[in-house]
Amino acid sequence: MRGGLVGLVLVTCVAAPAAAWDPFLVENRHVAAGNERLAAGDAQTALHHYDQAARALPDEPGVHLGRGLALLEAARLDEAIEAFGRAGQPPAPTPIRADAAYDTGVARYRQADAAAAQDDHQEAQRLFRAAADAFRSSLRLRPGNADAGWNLELALRRLREQEEQQQQQDQQQDQQDQQDQQDQQDQQDQQDQQQQDQQQQDQQQQDQQQQDQQQQDQQQQDQQQQRDQQGGDDSSDDSDPSTDPSEGSEGEESDPDRAPRDPREEEASGSQDRSLPPEHRRVLDALNDSEENLERHRARTRAARENRRVEQDW
Repeated sequence: MRGGLVGLVLVTCVAAPAAAWDPFLVENRHVAAGNERLAAGDAQTALHHYDQAARALPDEPGVHLGRGLALLEAARLDEAIEAFGRAGQPPAPTPIRADAAYDTGVARYRQADAAAAQDDHQEAQRLFRAAADAFRSSLRLRPGNADAGWNLELALRRLREQEEQQQQQDQQQDQQDQQDQQDQQDQQDQQDQQQQDQQQQDQQQQDQQQQDQQQQDQQQQDQQQQRDQQGGDDSSDDSDPSTDPSEGSEGEESDPDRAPRDPREEEASGSQDRSLPPEHRRVLDALNDSEENLERHRARTRAARENRRVEQDW
């Protein structure tokens, strides 16, 4: 038996009230076959016979008790507990009710043991309490039953173990939650610090850019002032009367009668003279001399007609 449980109570033929089935008066071969196969460890075959007997005798508590035992051995615990519940209902005899409560405790204990193996401590506690309650019920119906008393003590011991393990698990979970919260807080603090550092870097870069821009603007202003100063010095030089091109040179003589010449013609003639061969330039010079002589002749003629002395106009 798992967990040190005492052996289960088998179906026995007991005296029943007048309204119940009396196995000594009415023989049922399926009950006998079920008891035989269950004692031999063949739970599946025993269950088959008990199912047949339950159809024929649906109100017989002893049949449901035997059927529950077959289901218990087949590890169909929920169905076994249901069958034990039907077997323990009044007006079932007290010994059958005591056995049904005891076997219910065994089924609950096995369920609790499975939950404890899965570290489901809350479910294990619930099932160990149910097992202890069932063993108490059996003891009330059959006081002094050593098997029921032993199994009750064992269920209570396992219950305390599960409570301690649940407490340890809760403490570990609390520590894990606190650690997770601390890790999250540390991570958040780190992110905040990184964000703050980034903001400081951005502010420093912005300040540096502003300083660079101010320096650049100052340099441009200084350069503009230097250009303005240089421009003022140049204008003062241009206003010097000693360099006025409108005044002629001291050694230069002006001819009042001489016709002014177009600077464009001088520039054109100068550029033309430079582009002509030497013999052509000599011919042009001779023509210019002839024009000057012609101007002198005309001046003398005008003076003779007007009876005045000819003034030199060349």
